[in-house]
Amino acid sequence: MAGTLFVVATPIGNLEDLTFRALRTLREVDLIAAEDTRRTAKLLAHYDIRKSLVSLREHNERREAPRLVARLLAGQNIALVSDAGTPAVADPGAGLVRMAHAEALRVVPIPGANAIAVALSAAGVPADRFVFLGFPPASGTRRTTWFEELAQESRTVVFFEAPHRIQPTLDSLAQILAVRPIFVFRELTKINEELVEYTNITQRNSIMTKGEFTIVVGPAVVGPSEGRTGQTAAPEALDLFGRLTDCGSFTREEATSIVASHLRLSVVTARKLIKKASILVKQQNKPAP
Repeated sequence: MAGTLFVVATPIGNLEDLTFRALRTLREVDLIAAEDTRRTAKLLAHYDIRKSLVSLREHNERREAPRLVARLLAGQNIALVSDAGTPAVADPGAGLVRMAHAEALRVVPIPGANAIAVALSAAGVPADRFVFLGFPPASGTRRTTWFEELAQESRTVVFFEAPHRIQPTLDSLAQILAVRPIFVFRELTKINEELVEYTNITQRNSIMTKGEFTIVVGPAVVGPSEGRTGQTAAPEALDLFGRLTDCGSFTREEATSIVASHLRLSVVTARKLIKKASILVKQQNKPAP
């Protein structure tokens, strides 16, 4: 009889977040496939679990997954775990799960901690519809495009970021988003857990660039200007542009890009509206002859 692949969610920080079902499963399986065997060994030691471990990470999954499937077909029960949270969600494991399904093997999810859900629950933003974007690309054109697409997304957005890139990422968000709230969670569920809320037109708080980061961007505020590209949108464009440039945190081009994102316009159209509104204001303030 073939074995079962258990996809087991593990704590994202606090070891007490391991569920009773996950604990029982880890004790009963024949083998544990772990993203980092050293980190998983610490979890197992905490609960006095002694099991064989095999590495299944991003760089060896294509090689190791067929071997694990062979062991499942031979009757062994295997638990798949990642470093933290739910396997195969921005973590290795999806390839193994697909191969198991292809062989008609039983795959059983064991739910538990997940940084996406944890961050959404603590941000207080609408989460009935949201988009998870994983990690931003490290650099280059793909990174620029990634942020441009985020700016056009009206729903709540959740993504992860590495500590050495968190500050450049926050700077990029400040440039492309108008008045959307940005919640930065550092070290969720751990002893040094920290939440910093950012806005883009006020002074931004500092955050320690160390640890694991989950960022939640609140949904776009659909104002009365949405869809307007003529005379009625120009005053709002100029008002937002003035507030952004007056605070000293944005250049004129950055402020124009933010206005465009907020009003759902192209940068060219936003620039024309700002110029048009500025001319109208000057004409209105011009002394009568």
